[in-house]
Amino acid sequence: MKLEDYIKENKTAFDSEKMSSKSDIAFEKLLKAKLHQPKKEKVVYLKYITVAASVVLAFSVFLWWNQQEEISEEKQILLANLENDSAGKRLEGVYAFNDEYAKEDKKIISTLIGILHKDENANVKIATIDALLKFPKNEQIRTNLIKALQNEEAPLVQIKLIKALSFLRENRAQKPLEELIKNEETYPIVKNNATLAMVEIKQ
Repeated sequence: MKLEDYIKENKTAFDSEKMSSKSDIAFEKLLKAKLHQPKKEKVVYLKYITVAASVVLAFSVFLWWNQQEEISEEKQILLANLENDSAGKRLEGVYAFNDEYAKEDKKIISTLIGILHKDENANVKIATIDALLKFPKNEQIRTNLIKALQNEEAPLVQIKLIKALSFLRENRAQKPLEELIKNEETYPIVKNNATLAMVEIKQ
């Protein structure tokens, strides 16, 4: 008998035959394995990543350190100029501060205040006043401008201080301004500037 004829004769038996439960489970596992093959996990080379990160960090620190050294060297040169015996060098230092420093630096400001009180060159003092006015809200600067006005004798520097305090609208400057006006030794042009400043400060 041919296979085809045999299947036709026993079709009913084939249709009623059920696969065993074990066969079902095995078939299901095989199907899942075929349909859901696990992806290969990515191998992360932590060692190499750590080394690379360390190199980047070290390079960043190196750049930062170099920058700090450059800033420190620049500051040292500026301070050296401010403390130089030559008035020209001191002026150079004041102008450098005026041009290059946008932020307050306590050491440099203290040095400039020292120049304001002690320097014998009027031009250096006048340039220093301009430099200090970059930071009008600094209380140390405002207080020392007032003190400088009380002690200053050079007319040109007096006028510069008067204008600076007028610009700052510094009320505490009124007393030294009054003293300048009353002082018989004060130059008329200084008195005129002091009088005008008092009016402006009171406004």
